[in-house]
Amino acid sequence: MREDEASPRRGRRPRAAYCPELARRICERVAAGELLYAVCREPGMPTPQTVGVWSRKRADFGRALSQARRAGGRAVRGGGVWRYCADTAEEIFERLCEGESLTAIGADPAMPCLSTIFHWRRRISEFDEAVQLAKRIQAERFCDLGWELARAATPETAYLTHVRLAQLRWTAGVLAPRTYRLKAQEPDAPRETLDVMVRRFEIETDPQTGARMVVAYRPNPQTGQLERENTPDWRPPPGVSLPGGG
Repeated sequence: MREDEASPRRGRRPRAAYCPELARRICERVAAGELLYAVCREPGMPTPQTVGVWSRKRADFGRALSQARRAGGRAVRGGGVWRYCADTAEEIFERLCEGESLTAIGADPAMPCLSTIFHWRRRISEFDEAVQLAKRIQAERFCDLGWELARAATPETAYLTHVRLAQLRWTAGVLAPRTYRLKAQEPDAPRETLDVMVRRFEIETDPQTGARMVVAYRPNPQTGQLERENTPDWRPPPGVSLPGGG
């Protein structure tokens, strides 16, 4: 199968139940130097992703497989296989959707190493698109998880929940920046204040001449009491607008 014809979404072989005899044969062949992917391509053998499930769920088999890889002269972590496999690509997609990271998947002895996964992403556009879709699905799952954490928070766990929510928010923004990235906001500018002093006008009669005249009153800025404008030593405070001028 050529890389340009392969699709990460094609049908997969059904996952086989754990078989001690098959597990033993796989470990023997890997210890002899065979590639795990080459062994799993043969009829009657489980898929590489099935072997990965076995190794994660059965600690004894996981240790035996790691020892076999070491005995076969290969790295314990990561598959290190460069040939594209549609079934494995589908497994990577599903595990990403379930919340696993590429680093964790690449560390699985039954999966390709990170360099292989990055190579596939560069060479096969469909696989790269599937990985990006899985990351967006991860971001949605993290939002759901955040809501569950918030609902389960108690006064005793509030700070820890806050730390976890902050990390989930940041991770979701990295995985799906168009949807979940926090937008930088400029701080609100301080509101300008304007002090207004209101003048009040009254008509008074001069007790000496009997003449009627208009007198203005303004509040004293220190006491708040109305005073005639001609009160000695009275001045409006700096910056105060006086309606009507004067």
